[in-house]
Amino acid sequence: MKHIFRTLRESEDGQAVIELALALPVLLIVVLGIVDFGRAVNFWNDENHVANLAARYAAVGTLPSSGTCGGKSTLTAYVECEAELDGPELAGGSAGTTGTQGKIAVCVSIPEPKVGEPVTVKVTSKYSWLPAPTVLGTSFKFAETSLSGSATMRLEQVPAQITNFRTTTGSC
Repeated sequence: MKHIFRTLRESEDGQAVIELALALPVLLIVVLGIVDFGRAVNFWNDENHVANLAARYAAVGTLPSSGTCGGKSTLTAYVECEAELDGPELAGGSAGTTGTQGKIAVCVSIPEPKVGEPVTVKVTSKYSWLPAPTVLGTSFKFAETSLSGSATMRLEQVPAQITNFRTTTGSC
């Protein structure tokens, strides 16, 4: 009997389980943070891509007439369609409390409709980060971050209907 108690007291079989229980929450927080940061960078990259497409079409003065997003009447409608193709969450916002919040804002700036003048397209959205874990009974939520992609090109041809290219949706 004495031998059994001494064996149990000196045994280290449960040590690995205790170490895992202590290290796993920290490891999961780091992994989830990396994934959330990757999502934010992906949305920012998509915004830059869509802004670049829009700036190119604004610079040449025409919108595409064919393709999935072809036939749109304004540049902002085209940008919203392209953003929807890149990811529905980018265009319309996520349904949850994290990720992009609300629709994207599209700002097209053509200061003077003259060949050679700059055309700037800015696509902006709000990104809400994952909340920090509950520690000591309080939950800390990080503030929203504004993600913005923009592109500037020189006007190659003045658009026939300049109003279709100068439209703005959302707050820029």
